[in-house]
Amino acid sequence: MPIETDLSPTALSSVSEANATISLLQKHSLTGAVQQEIERLINEGELGPGDKLTEAALAERLGVSRGPVREAFRVLEEVGLVQLEKNRGVYVRQIPLEEALEIFDLRAMMEAHVGSTLAANATEAQVSHLRTLVTQMEHAVKVEDEATYYRLNVEFHECMVAYAGNS
Repeated sequence: MPIETDLSPTALSSVSEANATISLLQKHSLTGAVQQEIERLINEGELGPGDKLTEAALAERLGVSRGPVREAFRVLEEVGLVQLEKNRGVYVRQIPLEEALEIFDLRAMMEAHVGSTLAANATEAQVSHLRTLVTQMEHAVKVEDEATYYRLNVEFHECMVAYAGNS
């Protein structure tokens, strides 16, 4: 039975956003959520190679204290996205061309394996979902919506890996 409410559509939207935030925090730690957001900002180019990152500015931007940002920096350094320079600060890591080419080659090999695994084992529902994502990506390209294309591209590749039975 639906719940009666006197909330306006704007208030309902705020409640919905709060519920989404609570759900995210139940599944991930605050540090993990901050890490994912900083990672997204780097991957989407809002934070570019060589940019200096400050705890205070990112904490304010993300609406959190500096502690989770500091912890996220440590994790992001371990995965190679940021570089901590003693007495200088934290910077978005610049990847040398040679390393980028190595990463590209490794990724191509892994994706070839994922693709061949899926070709042999994918269900109709999985193939249908991947086709839907490709159609949505094509539309995003036509309307020049880079943010949507990027999000869908990441989702497409994550689905391929998951459908191939990899975490």
